[in-house]
Amino acid sequence: MKKVILLLLSGMLLCGTCLAQNGYTISGKIRGISISKAFLVAADFGSADTLASTAVEGDKFMFSGTVPGGVRAVNLTFAGVEGQVPLLLENINYQISITAQGAAIEGEGPAVKLWKEFERIGNDYAIEKNRAELEYKALEGRGHAAEVDRLQVRLDNAYKQSELKTQELIKANADHYISAYIIALNMLIDDEATLRAKYELLGPSARASVPGKAIAAMLNRYGKLVEGEVAPNFTLMKPDGNTFTLHGLPAKWKVLHFWAARQGSSRQDNSELVKFYLQYRPKGVEVISVSLDDNHAMWKQAIGLDGMIWTNGSDLKGMNSEITRLYLVKDIPAYVLLDAENRIIARDLSFSDRRAKVAELTKKKRKKSCTNTRSNWSLF
Repeated sequence: MKKVILLLLSGMLLCGTCLAQNGYTISGKIRGISISKAFLVAADFGSADTLASTAVEGDKFMFSGTVPGGVRAVNLTFAGVEGQVPLLLENINYQISITAQGAAIEGEGPAVKLWKEFERIGNDYAIEKNRAELEYKALEGRGHAAEVDRLQVRLDNAYKQSELKTQELIKANADHYISAYIIALNMLIDDEATLRAKYELLGPSARASVPGKAIAAMLNRYGKLVEGEVAPNFTLMKPDGNTFTLHGLPAKWKVLHFWAARQGSSRQDNSELVKFYLQYRPKGVEVISVSLDDNHAMWKQAIGLDGMIWTNGSDLKGMNSEITRLYLVKDIPAYVLLDAENRIIARDLSFSDRRAKVAELTKKKRKKSCTNTRSNWSLF
């Protein structure tokens, strides 16, 4: 399969002044590569549908059509070629040149101009973050605690300013596709409160767009992971090849533990988790470790090395596992605490918070049992 280095959106929009029109045309020229067919594929968080295809005649290809709503994120792909050209497709004219080194596009509409405004906000924060990291490295290990604290405050303020400017720009363009698209691009990074606040700024047309619907679906998933809701069930494979279901495991309390053998930082809690399990297993607590790995041998070896003697499962799909979407796992290790009926007690807990919560629950259970016992004795 041929390999082509295809450039990112921000680097490939070279120039262009385009008049408003009813549809788009994409005139492409290919140099130095043998390609027979080109495709326009949806790339805005819905299904990756092929929106259009065209034959390459000689070294040229052409698309024409109309973008409903005026703009949509797409990928330009080619038969037999790895990679893709991301494009914010608008009802304007484009000239595209494809070589083995990359892609260049002439053509820029109002959607790309708005995209660049969002991009500038992100770039300003990235510059400040890089500066802070360099300064931190210069201070590291030298005992300058006060300077490090001031550096962290400066970085936190820069992030807050970046978020504020982003939300202001969304508010000023509340019904624009690009505003919904920008929010959707970051919905796996933003926490629920931030995502919901941004979504509330969108107008009806932006909410009805493909990325707008994707944000709504994400918020709906958050709604299914609140305290008191039944945790989504799943079936996973154990290291020996047998399977189990979450809801089929009996326990007074269950600790869902998301980790990966390949990621050392996600294994740092495992030694403490062993101690925790040995302490609370007699009290009815079960641990279910969900591995986000894609290598069976590595996963199985890590279980043995880390002494994980409880229930372990994986679908060996890595971070592409459906369970990461069910439970909105963004970073590992991550923990979710369930009761005997598989209802969520707490999620997004740190290791210490989880230990404290389980200690509280088991203590309450003991007190209740003791009270009931004394009451029964008094009846005789």
